[in-house]
Parts: sequence; structure tokens; C-alpha cells
Amino acid sequence: MQTGSGKTYTVAGDTQRYDQRGIIPRSLHHLFSEIDLREDREVTVKCSYLEIYNETCYDLLSDTPGTADNLVIVDDHGITQVKGLRKKSVGNEEESLAAFFQGENLRSTAAHTLNSNSSRSHVVFTVHLEIRSGADEKVTYCKLNFVDLAGSERTKKSGVTGQALREAQYINRSLSFLEQTVNSLSRKEAHVPFRQTKLTAVLKDALGGNCKTVMIGCIWGEDAYMEETVSTLRFATRVKTLTTDISINERNDPTLLLRKYERQIAELKQELAMRDTLSGRNVSYDDLGELEKAELKVMVRSYLQGEISLDEVQIANLKQIKETYNQFKLVYDSLHAELKDLSVNPTATQATGDVQGEKEDADDQAADSMVGDEDADRAGFQVGQAPGHLRPAIPEDGEATGEGGNALSPSRTNAKIDPLVMADKHTAFESYKHAQGSELSASLKSIQLELKDKKISLKELASKANHSKKRIDQHYSMLNTIRSERATDADDGIKSEEFEIMQILKAAKHEYRSTFGDLKELKDAIHTLEDSLTSTRQELVSKFDSWYAKKSGVPPFDDESVSDSAEFQRTNIQMHAESTTFHAARKDTMLRKMKVGATMYHGDKGRGEQNRKLEANRAR
Repeated sequence: MQTGSGKTYTVAGDTQRYDQRGIIPRSLHHLFSEIDLREDREVTVKCSYLEIYNETCYDLLSDTPGTADNLVIVDDHGITQVKGLRKKSVGNEEESLAAFFQGENLRSTAAHTLNSNSSRSHVVFTVHLEIRSGADEKVTYCKLNFVDLAGSERTKKSGVTGQALREAQYINRSLSFLEQTVNSLSRKEAHVPFRQTKLTAVLKDALGGNCKTVMIGCIWGEDAYMEETVSTLRFATRVKTLTTDISINERNDPTLLLRKYERQIAELKQELAMRDTLSGRNVSYDDLGELEKAELKVMVRSYLQGEISLDEVQIANLKQIKETYNQFKLVYDSLHAELKDLSVNPTATQATGDVQGEKEDADDQAADSMVGDEDADRAGFQVGQAPGHLRPAIPEDGEATGEGGNALSPSRTNAKIDPLVMADKHTAFESYKHAQGSELSASLKSIQLELKDKKISLKELASKANHSKKRIDQHYSMLNTIRSERATDADDGIKSEEFEIMQILKAAKHEYRSTFGDLKELKDAIHTLEDSLTSTRQELVSKFDSWYAKKSGVPPFDDESVSDSAEFQRTNIQMHAESTTFHAARKDTMLRKMKVGATMYHGDKGRGEQNRKLEANRAR
């Protein structure tokens, strides 16, 4: 992999120009476009960005990206995971692009003879996907690894020294180990040296096994770099020989599985209730209440004292059986304690019996009392309404007053607030939309309503297109089945059933193409409306800022380093209707960078940045 040959430009592209974007921004756009078309699927998307600098892992999406954060590479049932690496949830293309741009700003780069912005580390941008279908507990999961390798450097050509030379040694060694790993996989050796370096450990499940690997080799076209070009092409040839066995990754979602079990339990309870109703039984399968436990206690003691026979003992369900055994145990424990006291102090039998009888009477009386009944021994109630003399007094005029001055005085309620001197800018903005900005606000609402209607139509067309695609797949399967049967029967003629399916398939394809064309036109119209919505909203906010600055004396926020010129934005929107998301994500990333300030790196990466600055100062 030659240095300066365009690897980073191919993968990431120019983050300042939409028409020069790389594979990752284009893939993210395509991914979320496909997600929007699949309305019957619930897709969760997360992004992570890992940097491997001098055999140390760094999280480029972390709140503290300058530290290694003790990232550990583990193998979880054949899936490579990096413990401690942040997986940022993203809901749309703009959020995913913002995460990507954030990581790009924190990469380690340096200049040398062959490249003015050479990557000094390997980076892996990963998109994690979880796909659910309705209420099904099965979850399909996968991940997309976008790997940008640092270039192999010959020091006599790149002319690096000092810190850059040390970095080149780490880069060349890791690429050499990557080549050894690919060779072992292509020869199907028993041992594959994945653990030799952090790079090969991270890419373990992306090189062989359940995956699909695509490699782009970048080369120089000059004769002076022929040796590096041949080496890159040989490495690409070895990667091409890798064999993979692709299968769908599925697992059960514990939350949905729990809901399924709860639903099954409820259905089984309904079946039990239906069976009891048909058999003339009145049985409850809920937990026993205090009243039911008291009834079982009386029944058990009556049976032990011989007042009722065994046939009169009514047991209807398993919970009553368990509670009956519990009452038997309580009686046994009570008798055992009495016998123990009797053996220790025989003269205390009568007193113990009297105390025990009083205790049982008190327990029975407490069991008969209900929640909210008045307690005769104490004033007030246990639970319920408070007595009249304990309730707070309410003033006759109905106004809530107190020592804290919570009541609104007439002077405060009748006070008028000047809307031009409001401390709440949001309230001022709402007032502005109904007065000076009413035309722009009405136009904005009109665009929003039209956009909402078109998105509803987009969902309907997408559902129709998916239905047509399913029909095509079904009829293709039927057609292949009929043709395979015809091949086994040695019949060269076309059957009538096969001809009918071919006609239906032709009509279904025509319908699918027509629907897909309408879908594409509607998507273009939606993108145009979204651009118009963005420009109208920006115009409304801009005019409000100027108005508010005049009225309040607060200067509006204006930063030429963050805001693109109006002419540049207008030209890009006209040329690329889908570029709004790209520029919004880039602008958001730059604003965040300005608020956070310069990132202070620690560890080996921090020392490398410091050494490069010292070397540059010495060279001057």
C-alpha cells in the first residue's frame, strides 16, 4: 500500500466539497436512503471510529479522544469487539456524517516528501446495524468496516526522520503482519497469526469467515515507484484468493422475547379461565390476598382441631396448596416453641397460654379490620381522608396565600411586559413570527405541510414497490421450480403454467419499474422541498437575528470561518440537491470544534505531536 497514492482520498474524500466526497459519505447516503424505503423494518444504526497509532488504540468519537481509554480487543463468539470503544447512535445521514467528520478532524497526520498530509495511523470507521421486523423477537445484526490503512514508506524516498521515522516503522511492521495473516488465510493454514498486531486483531472477522471483503489498491503510475506498485498488486492478488462463507447473523432480542413470554402467559391464563368456566369452577390464579390467607389459616386450624373433615377442606389451585403447607408449618413452629418453653419452665404454662390466646385474638382482630377503618385507640385514621380539624384552611376568596408570598398580587398579575425587552429569545422569536416575519412563517408552514404530504406519498409508494418486488421474487421462485421439473422430465416445450407465470412476471416488472420511477421523482421533489425549507428557515432566523439585535442591543452571531458564503451554498444546492445534509453535518462539526477548542492528546500520540512540533521548530 503506497504512501501518497490516494487511499485516504478514496475512502474519505474531500470533507470540504460535496462533489469530491469519498466512499464513506457516499455509503452513508446510500444506506439511509435504503432504510427510508424499508418502512416494514426497524433499523438501529450506530457508528464507531477507531484509530491505531503506534500499536495503541484511540477512540476518535470519545469525549476524551486524546487518551487510549484502555481499549481492549476481544473475540465474542466469532465477532471482534473493542471493549470501551464508543458506539454513537445516529438516526439519519446528517448525524452519521457529523460523527465521521468529528473523527476525521482528530486523526494523526504529518507531512513528508511524498505527501503533505500523510496518515500516521490506521483507522477503522464501523457502522453497526440492527434490523428488526415488526414484533418479531429475532434481530439481524451486521457491521460495515471502512478501513483506511496508512501507507507503507521507504525512508529513502519519503525522507522522514525523528518522530515520523518511528511512526513509519510501526506502520511498515503492522502492514507486514497484515500480509502474513492474509497469506496464512489464503493457504488455509491451521494457525493464523491474528494476534501479532492490533490491526490484524481488529480485522479478524473482516478478512475471512462470515463476511464480504472488498479491497481497493491505490498505486503511483510513475516508473520510479514500480517496485511499490508491484508489491501492492501482489498483495491485492492474495486478498482476492480469500474465501468467505456468508450467512445471516441473527439473535433473539431479550426485550421482545420477554414480551412474547408475557403474552403467552396471559393467553394460558385465559385458557385456564375458559376451562374453569366450562367446568363450573370459580378459580383465581392471581397471588393470594391477605383475606384469602386468613381464610386458609382458619380452615387449617379448624381441620387440626377436628371441627371440619378432610372432605370439607377446599383447595382449588397450586398457590392455595403452597399457602396451606405454609400455615401447617406456622402451627408446627408455634407448638414446637410451646413445648420447648414447657420443658424449660413448667410453671409458666398457664401464663404462656393466656398470652398466646391474647396474641391470636389480636391477630384475628387485625385481620378483620380493613384499610381506612377508624382506629378506636388512636385519633385520626390509618389510611384515608384526614379529619376536618387537620385539613389546611382555604381562604374565602379562593386565592392561595402563604408565608412565602406565593399568591400573585394584583400589581404582578396586571403588569405588562414589553416584548422588545424580553430576556427569553425564544418568546421574542414566536412574537416575531406572528408580526414582522408572518410572510416567511406562513411560507415555512406551507412548505412543511407539502413536505409532510409528499413523505406520506413516499411511504405508500415505497410499500407498493416492496410489494411488487416480493411478487417478482415469488414468481421467479415458482418459475425456477417449474423449469427444474421440466429439466428432470426431459421436456423441451414450455408448459402453459410456465407461460402464465412469465406473463405475470412481465407485468409485475413493468409495475415495479413504473413505481420505482415515480418513487425516484418523488424523492427528488422531497429533496427540493427540503432545500427550500432549509433556505426559508435560515432566512427567517437571519432576519429575526437582525431585528432582535436592533431591539435588544445584542449583536448577532456571525462567524465567517463557520458559515459558507451565500453564493457557494446556492451553487452547491443547485448542482447537488442532496448536498444540504453534507454541508449541515460539516458545519455542525466545525461549530463543535470551535466550542471544544484544541484537543490535548496524551500518551504516545500526545508525545508524537509534541515531538513533531519540536522538530519543526528546530528545522526553522
